[in-house]
Amino acid sequence: MKRRAFVASSFLATLPAVGLGQGFIPIADAHNHLGLLRRNSESVPILGQLMKESGISLLSWAVVPDGPFLGMTASGISQVRTPSPGDMKASYDRQMVYALQGLSANGVKIIRTMEDLEQASLGKPYVCLTSEGADFLEGKLDFLGQAYEQGIRHVQLVHYSNNAVGDLQTERPMHGGLSSFGKELIGALNKQGILVDLAHSTRESIDQALLVSKAPMIWSHSYIADTASSWTASGYRSRALGLKEAKKIADAGGAIGLWSLGPSFGGGIDGYAAEISRMVNLVGADHVMFGSDQDGLPQGAVINQLADLRKVVESLEKKGIDEKVVRAVAFGNYARCLKSAMQARNA
Repeated sequence: MKRRAFVASSFLATLPAVGLGQGFIPIADAHNHLGLLRRNSESVPILGQLMKESGISLLSWAVVPDGPFLGMTASGISQVRTPSPGDMKASYDRQMVYALQGLSANGVKIIRTMEDLEQASLGKPYVCLTSEGADFLEGKLDFLGQAYEQGIRHVQLVHYSNNAVGDLQTERPMHGGLSSFGKELIGALNKQGILVDLAHSTRESIDQALLVSKAPMIWSHSYIADTASSWTASGYRSRALGLKEAKKIADAGGAIGLWSLGPSFGGGIDGYAAEISRMVNLVGADHVMFGSDQDGLPQGAVINQLADLRKVVESLEKKGIDEKVVRAVAFGNYARCLKSAMQARNA
């Protein structure tokens, strides 16, 4: 039987109907950069307040190690500078210091344990520290344990830079999918209890990762199209996840996050909610989640503040979507995948 036919685990089924109030629905965002990149830097010291006000209690907060080496080109975001050995790790370290200092200045805790995840389901604000790209490892596993101790529980394999892990959607393939190190890395992430994120990966990489991973994986952000993008595509179309690949990720127990780049789905809060509904029809209610990419997108994003995700939940409710589906999409699916990854530690 396909895994996506299952009810999304007892963890999802027992999410409380009360939290901040009767009927409260907690929200998780599987990909967010609020205050970490080029906009909204003033949000970091009040992140806890913003999360409490919007009822977002699980936020994948992503540093971007290759960020200093990227730029906007005619075809979209691309690598414009080649790092020297040690540069990616140094970039990661700088960003992590900033992130950790920001968290210490407010009431947001870092997801480290199953109990933390349970507290998030009750509406208490938690951040899942995430690295968008495993570039900081620089082709070795030496720093993975350190990252885990810092609180990293979610790693996206590739981003926009050529790397030692695998091919990316937006550049000419170099590895034929995952490199041998990339396959080794997935096994190591499983053993550490870190969620594997396939966003930005090619079709070949997805297929190879599904053969290796012992835990469900996610595609944290972009959108589902009829067919996967080609590396020659430009703009937002270069990031399309093909329906065939989306179903494979779902069949293996994973989930797909919808970003907030309006042109890819019609725009507006109601447009975002409508696209979520479409994705539910395509891959199942247990395999769709929010992955806003807030602060990481060019103009055209419809999720510009955390409170916008609460508006999406309200829009889904107004559309008459079953409450169990709304709860799964809004919080349960990302939380379940994260829990499954953490449970795989040292298994």
